[in-house]
Amino acid sequence: MKGIVITTRDEISVQEFDQPIHKSLGKAVGGYIEHVRPMFLPRPYCMIVNEEGLLKGLPTNTFGCVLYGTVHHGSQIVGDLVLMKEVNTGDGLDFGGLNDGDIKYLAGLIEKVTHGAMKLPAAVATDG
Repeated sequence: MKGIVITTRDEISVQEFDQPIHKSLGKAVGGYIEHVRPMFLPRPYCMIVNEEGLLKGLPTNTFGCVLYGTVHHGSQIVGDLVLMKEVNTGDGLDFGGLNDGDIKYLAGLIEKVTHGAMKLPAAVATDG
């Protein structure tokens, strides 16, 4: 399943995540994962971050802070993050991959929020 990875260096890429999902997401964020619902990211989209990022002193993820609403409440997002979807499995919520339409939508959102400073490569943003 696909997710969008955004690093603390404002690098953005689409990455494939394998099962078990918590382990492959953990590799992307550098440790235990935490599911976050940012105030400026519409559902069903969500962020996956490093649960111990603040304790580990990871660098600030500026884009993550913007989506999370850090300026409103002071809590920041640190470390690399992954954008994915929440899906209802019938047994509760789980992580779901992004399809081409999701990737195109989120790429547009990222470009708009960053005033064009962060973009997916054109082929990825249109072809997924």
